[in-house]
This record gives sequence, C-alpha cells and structure tokens, in this order.
Amino acid sequence: MTLSWDAPDENTGGSALTNLAGYRIYCGASADDLRQVIDIPGVGMTTYVIDDLATGTYHFSIRAYNTQGAESALSNIVSGIIG
Repeated sequence: MTLSWDAPDENTGGSALTNLAGYRIYCGASADDLRQVIDIPGVGMTTYVIDDLATGTYHFSIRAYNTQGAESALSNIVSGIIG
C-alpha cells in the first residue's frame, strides 16, 4: 500500500510552519480504531510504502508533528483494499 500526502506549510493558526519534524501514519482495520502507528521522522518524505499487509481493508490517517512534539489534527481517513 502506497500512501502520499502534501507537506503542510502553515500551523493550525495560519502562521508559517518553520519547525516541521515529521509525520505519524495511523492505520487499522477499522476507521474507528487506528491502532498501528508508523513514525516517519524528517520532513523530506511525502510518500510511504507499507509492505507485507495481509488481505483485507485498511484505513489510514496522518498527522504532522513539530520539533516540540505538537501534532496536527488527523487528516481525512482514506481506505485501501489488499487482496
């Protein structure tokens, strides 16, 4: 499963984002239960491949985080089917 996103360029309040530190991808078999977290430190990556998923439907969301550890709101949830 390949996920891609646009890098944010501003904070929630609208000011310029100058301290982006990375992303966290949240995924699970249910949109209400995104238990697995994949941490992606660094700011240069906006595509991530998740290998070795079993057959089934998966749901994903992503958050950006800054150098202080503050996270953005979850993105819209997207779904994908393996199999």
